[in-house]
Amino acid sequence: MRTNEPATYLVEGRHLTEAQCRALFAELPLSDRHIKVLDRIEGDTVVDVGCFTGAFVREATRRFPRKTITGVDYFEDNIRIARLLYPQIRHCYQQMSVYQLGFPDATIDCITLQETLEHLEGAALAIKEINRVLKMGGVLIVSVPNPFYIWRIAAFACGETGNALRRFLRRPQRLVTEVLSESIEWDRHVYAWTPQTLLTLLTSNGFEYVDHCYESRVPDRLRRWLLTALPFFGPTQ
Repeated sequence: MRTNEPATYLVEGRHLTEAQCRALFAELPLSDRHIKVLDRIEGDTVVDVGCFTGAFVREATRRFPRKTITGVDYFEDNIRIARLLYPQIRHCYQQMSVYQLGFPDATIDCITLQETLEHLEGAALAIKEINRVLKMGGVLIVSVPNPFYIWRIAAFACGETGNALRRFLRRPQRLVTEVLSESIEWDRHVYAWTPQTLLTLLTSNGFEYVDHCYESRVPDRLRRWLLTALPFFGPTQ
């Protein structure tokens, strides 16, 4: 049955119109983390798993016009938004689950997994599936929030629900969840990966360690100065 109601897209629990999506997401600058990932891409076939609204894939296609670059996301509205924002490469976006990637064995040169692993209940199963589709010697580039991020530590200790502050004030200790959107099943953090636990997950499932780094080019000057001296306190690793 046809309807004249305008299309909407579910974003952080809100139903946004096409115009609102374009205003919110179009031409957002890439983060330092995105740039570091772009610099590490190898091979001719690249898949960005958990592509969200497609900005990274769009920039990758600009930088590497001869590579085959695909963005996948299991959440249908993310794929719809990516195709809305970047109609000229709409064929680059596909809906699929990280637990069941629609690629034959050993066919992909490089997979990027950015700010996704912390959302997954079956992280090891996802890594096994990624290993299945990567070629021998292929590259997996992972980024996750850094649990040692200096602002995160400060907020835990001294923020509104900070345990150190509450202990000093003789108030009961408290914890808060990281549910980012109540109405979107995936939009919460269920794991915090330290460098050691992330490396253990990867090496236990067929990968070899190559390199690691931290996001350091953040907007404000004070944090940039701190992260120049202490990069391992960056927001992502």
